[in-house]
Amino acid sequence: MDRPRDRRGQCVRSAARVKVLYVNPIGELGGAERSLLDLIWSLKRFDPTLEAEILSFAPGPLGAAAAELGVRCDVLPLPENLHSLGESGSLLGTVGKLVGGSSTALAFVTRLRRRLIASQAAVVHTNGLKAHVLAALARASSQKLVWHVHDFLSGRRTMRRVLPALRGRASAAIAVSDAVASDIRPLVRGLGVEVVLNGIRTEQFRRERVTPVDLDSLAQLRPGAGIRVGLVATYAHWKGHELFLDAVARVGAEGAKYYVIGGPVYGTDASQVSEAQLRQRIQTLNLERTVGLIPFQRAMAPVYAALDVVVHASTRPEPFGRTVAEALASECAVVAAGAGGVTEQLTHLQEGILFEPGSVQELAGAVRLLLDDASLRRRLAAAGRERAGRTLDAGRLGERTASIYRAVLKTEQRG
Repeated sequence: MDRPRDRRGQCVRSAARVKVLYVNPIGELGGAERSLLDLIWSLKRFDPTLEAEILSFAPGPLGAAAAELGVRCDVLPLPENLHSLGESGSLLGTVGKLVGGSSTALAFVTRLRRRLIASQAAVVHTNGLKAHVLAALARASSQKLVWHVHDFLSGRRTMRRVLPALRGRASAAIAVSDAVASDIRPLVRGLGVEVVLNGIRTEQFRRERVTPVDLDSLAQLRPGAGIRVGLVATYAHWKGHELFLDAVARVGAEGAKYYVIGGPVYGTDASQVSEAQLRQRIQTLNLERTVGLIPFQRAMAPVYAALDVVVHASTRPEPFGRTVAEALASECAVVAAGAGGVTEQLTHLQEGILFEPGSVQELAGAVRLLLDDASLRRRLAAAGRERAGRTLDAGRLGERTASIYRAVLKTEQRG
């Protein structure tokens, strides 16, 4: 593989081989995990000398996906009383126990510290809130800690207090969008926050490269023609499942079929809607014949290839909105809640349609517009694919992130 090159095409002189340990709180494949894999893919392309390894706090498909990149993924199981914590406020109490002497928590931090030291990683790159906290408490003084922030912190009553208290243990933070950076900078003053807009491997989503799946079969719906509209999201409450279903009820079933694609990803049941609740809502709205549920699909490109319209319905600002990037790259017409990182990916009526977050009326109107106007559907889809290839491809992530690693390591050398 070619040596890494800078923006002028000049070869970059590699220093000593650098090892990075990526610490992830779950073993599932949510958006943050897919983004992590795309980042590692890009880094390995940019600098083949970089050593990458993943440490997960739970087993799951992340390990197999990492293996496909030639990256080792080990598991250090998080105790259940820590793994199930959410934003109820109890994490703050747990951090107090970590400092004050909870035997279970302290034992885990001790094991994590040993694992971080044994990895001989120069950089510990954390990829989730629990990982940020626990690695900050456990890391060795010789290791540089980089927080990869995929979340808005200001709205989290626990983490907006915990992470600022630990910012002195981190060397840098990477924000996945300008929106996230603007949110966290006031909270972690003194810590450098760099923006690296998230990306995806756009080539994986080109329609001509994949065979569409049979959505009706997966959803157990009666086969039939029609425009296919999908909501692709984990079961987190704020992803807007009920909003989507209410909008579908307003639009009506004529000429279209609808799919909710995804599943649970968090360890906290309170953080997400259940399949039973979604089925009950579908039944209440009399949508059983036109709306189907499809479980999480490991290969998402064939799903997008089978859809004409993709809806992003999050009821609060999205830090980035990976589904939007994937749908744009897949040449789907996109309807998205216009807040947060989503607005950094598309422009209203140029590459998609933006609606007021939480507005059933606006969402229903946008879907109806696309159902009725085939030429608009095609125009937005084509423009979205072009923009995704130009600004959202993961190929650019490696150079930018490697420069951040180099900067924090140079700081250590100067010290």
